[in-house]
Amino acid sequence: MKTSLWSKVMAAYEHGKMDFWADYPFDPETPLVVYGDLGEPEKAAVMRSWADGWQNECLTQSLPDGMSA
Repeated sequence: MKTSLWSKVMAAYEHGKMDFWADYPFDPETPLVVYGDLGEPEKAAVMRSWADGWQNECLTQSLPDGMSA
């Protein structure tokens, strides 16, 4: 079942990817500007998801052209 936290985690992942493209610095606390009212476990999940999105996009872009991830 999809929950509110699940939606926040997925949104944070996508924003991490977009922030990479916007040359935003790697700062996993970025989504806490929006999600500051979460408990500590939920904050950790959102921060990890943002970091995963940012890092995955960075790694994908570092692959040679034509190479699949």
